[in-house]
Amino acid sequence: MPENLKKKKWSNEDLDYFKTLILKKREETIREIKRLESITVNDNTRQDSTTLDSTYSYHMADVGTDSQEREKAFLWLSRANKYLTHMNQALERIKNGEYGVCIECGELILKERLEEVPHTQHCVKCKNKPKG
Repeated sequence: MPENLKKKKWSNEDLDYFKTLILKKREETIREIKRLESITVNDNTRQDSTTLDSTYSYHMADVGTDSQEREKAFLWLSRANKYLTHMNQALERIKNGEYGVCIECGELILKERLEEVPHTQHCVKCKNKPKG
């Protein structure tokens, strides 16, 4: 049995490692959110001013493409905001000493899993359990 599964709580050193990892991913996500917000704001501003200048300035295909791109940007923005919320909740769990423990079985989540999905609250075994 791996050493970390024998204990029920990560060490302070490990928690600091995960906190640093999460803060880095959180900063990357905030930068991505700002980028996506600037795209959606610029697209909306450009379309509004263009519409005022000329109703027929875009070909119908261009309008459809712009609409799809805006919709895609809003989808990615929504996804990034949700991920940011998960990161903030993970930081809160670190602060409360609850981070890295599976909420179903109470075992420590493997370090490799936490490195890949730092906001997870389920070990691989519980995550892959059939629902029903």
